[in-house]
Amino acid sequence: MRVKVKNRLWEKRHLYASGVQKEFFWIEGDIIDTPKWVDYPALTIRTGPKRYNFSVIDLAMVVEKDGDAFTAPVQKPNAKIVKVKGSKGDIYTVTIGLKHSSCTCHAFQFRRSCKHIKQVMEAA
Repeated sequence: MRVKVKNRLWEKRHLYASGVQKEFFWIEGDIIDTPKWVDYPALTIRTGPKRYNFSVIDLAMVVEKDGDAFTAPVQKPNAKIVKVKGSKGDIYTVTIGLKHSSCTCHAFQFRRSCKHIKQVMEAA
């Protein structure tokens, strides 16, 4: 399997003085199961003989597979986004995903949990 992947740094190539950024790069290997910790549509390719020689590629970045044009399937968003009013009147955005939740409040930035997430989870 040979996969052509778009380089994420291509849009920011003017920021990197050392070397020239290429728009695409190639990854070769065998397709394997995507690890459980990957929570986005991805393609996983074993690139070497050892256990941890693999690349996890976001399907949105794949351009070609084995010389054929490739378009990623459209995924419906799995996250639920809710606006919550805080105790002092501030509005926070709570995102409830399949595996992770987040909030834009200061408490979440420090503790990775907050009362706003609990409030949305209880209401659901």
